[in-house]
Amino acid sequence: MTGGAETKTIIRSSETKLQEEKRRLALLQESLSRSNTLTSGMVSTLDNFERKLQSLDELVTPVYEATNELRLLLHNVDQSLTLVDSVLHFYDICGELTPTISSGPGGNLADYLSELDRLEDAVKYFRRTQTAVSERERVMQLFDLGRKRLVEETDKLILRYANPLAAKELIELCELSSKNPTDIHAMQEADMGVLRSIIEWFSSHGFRQGLIDSYATKRGTMIRRSLQLLAEHLGRTSVRRSSILGSSSPSLSSQNISGSDTIKRQGKKIRQYLSPDMGRRFMRTSGGGSSTISRTSNSPLSTSTTTLEENAVFDANDDRDTNNYKVLLDSFIILLQRDRDLLNYVFPIDLQSLVFTKLIELPLVYMREEGQRLCQSIERIPRKLDAGKFAIYGVFSILRWFLRSRAVFSKLYQESDPARRQQFTTLSATFEQSAVVYLRSVLEEVTSDQQPPSQGGNVHPLTSHVLAFMEGLLAYDDTATIIATLYVEQQQRTSSGGLSGPEKGLYDLGTYFAQLVQALHVSLFRKSESYPSRTDTTIRAIFILNNMNYLLKRLENSSLLGIIQRYQPDLKGKYENDFQTHLKDYTKCYTPLIIAIQEMLEYDNKNHIPDGKLRERDREQLKESFSTVNTAIDTIRQQCEQYIVSDVDLRDRLRNEGKALIMELYKRYYTKFAHKDFTRHREKYIRYEPRAFELIIENFF
Repeated sequence: MTGGAETKTIIRSSETKLQEEKRRLALLQESLSRSNTLTSGMVSTLDNFERKLQSLDELVTPVYEATNELRLLLHNVDQSLTLVDSVLHFYDICGELTPTISSGPGGNLADYLSELDRLEDAVKYFRRTQTAVSERERVMQLFDLGRKRLVEETDKLILRYANPLAAKELIELCELSSKNPTDIHAMQEADMGVLRSIIEWFSSHGFRQGLIDSYATKRGTMIRRSLQLLAEHLGRTSVRRSSILGSSSPSLSSQNISGSDTIKRQGKKIRQYLSPDMGRRFMRTSGGGSSTISRTSNSPLSTSTTTLEENAVFDANDDRDTNNYKVLLDSFIILLQRDRDLLNYVFPIDLQSLVFTKLIELPLVYMREEGQRLCQSIERIPRKLDAGKFAIYGVFSILRWFLRSRAVFSKLYQESDPARRQQFTTLSATFEQSAVVYLRSVLEEVTSDQQPPSQGGNVHPLTSHVLAFMEGLLAYDDTATIIATLYVEQQQRTSSGGLSGPEKGLYDLGTYFAQLVQALHVSLFRKSESYPSRTDTTIRAIFILNNMNYLLKRLENSSLLGIIQRYQPDLKGKYENDFQTHLKDYTKCYTPLIIAIQEMLEYDNKNHIPDGKLRERDREQLKESFSTVNTAIDTIRQQCEQYIVSDVDLRDRLRNEGKALIMELYKRYYTKFAHKDFTRHREKYIRYEPRAFELIIENFF
């Protein structure tokens, strides 16, 4: 019962749900029907809109295309009109610009350059066209005329400031620049601006080389002519030189300094390379050596002459021609500085070195020619060791000028390449090679000197000249060492103990000095052989002793010995040994007297001469002996009265050597035989007591 009720309940519930679902289905079918109706309406509307858009597009597209075509046609017409205008302008430009271009820039350079630029555009146009040949030629001719007018304007500006300076003006300019080295150009600022604008225009348009050549040639010619006028002026007058580079001459006539002070100053430079002992010796001047030398009244070389010989290098001015050339060098640098400064205002930076290199060619050729002429004239000078040495010193002073001017040259060339800076090296090389030739010629002059030996065996002038020449070179130590190195290298004497720099220079200078001293030594010995045979041995010894003593003292009292000993360390010992040898040769003058005394002493030893009454043969022997001794003493005195020994120390040494050799023997002889009664005319035979004989020796020379 219960089961059947439940079943009915479930059936009723299912029927209810079924009815609900049918009702929902009917609603959905109704909604679908409405949706289909709306969709059909929308599709119909869209189809209608699409047909209208298509119709509109068919109407608008042809209009748009026509508009674009019209716009393009309008653009082409504008371009054509512009091109026609420009072409017509090119055809009309000659007539428009001919008056302006023909008249030149005048005072309105900017407008003139602008017109030239317009004309250049016409030139470029006609070059691209194959027609209008005649019009192209007209335009190009007008453009060339415009460039020509610009060049003429440039030449006018350059020539306005290209007049050569008079000699006095140039000297004043040098004096002014040494005090105020800035702003030494003479061109006005407005003219420099005009010139710079023209140069920049030419440079930008590819025509700069002709303008550079024109400018450089005219300015270089002005510098060369200014130097020529100065050289002519210097040839007629004498100008005191005050170098702008501090390379003043070491000559003391212009500086009013003693020779002693000069050697001391130069010694400070060299002393740093010498040992302490050498440095102390250097402080003793060459003049100090002369303080130990006094001359007797009968000496052919007076004190004043000796002073001139020993100090001539310091008391005389440098050779006039070399001094004049140094003035030219100073002026040359000033003029170059002047034009180098001017380039900064006129030319762009990238052109300045190029213009300066071209500008310097003419004056540099002139300076080189003058240098060669000077060197050749010095080469022809005879007696370079004596009167011509000042010209040689002048060459060394010129080389010192170049040495001290390297910084100035580098500044002048600034950023130029090293090859261009070598232009100045060719100028200094002329003097370097000439200096080497002069050193060689001085050595040859010493070797081939034909002067006779000095009267009385005195110091030969050649010895004094050689030492004075070497001491004079010390005043130019910075350049003398360089030239000595060149000399040694050319002589194929390259061994310098692995030295370099200043040490090698001093070694090579010592090499040359040693050769000079050796040549002097050989020449002196050759001269000593030409003395008369009657007094050969003694006068030769006196001559050599005088010269060797003078040589050694002069060397020791300067830095010369220290420099020479770098190359020949045994030089002093060698000459001292030779001195001793010739000292012994000198004492041979006492040999006849010694032989006479020894013969008498031997006779006495054999025959025992008594103190009382003498035998006849003893009396005759004593008479003959005293006569021989007297004659020997007279001969020695007469010889030594003819000899000249100017040095006090050497004179005393020779006297002492003689007394040490003979006096004890003579006293023994006199004591033993003078009291014997061998004659009634004692004053005839016994003429010289020991003290009288000693006084005679003390008065020798």
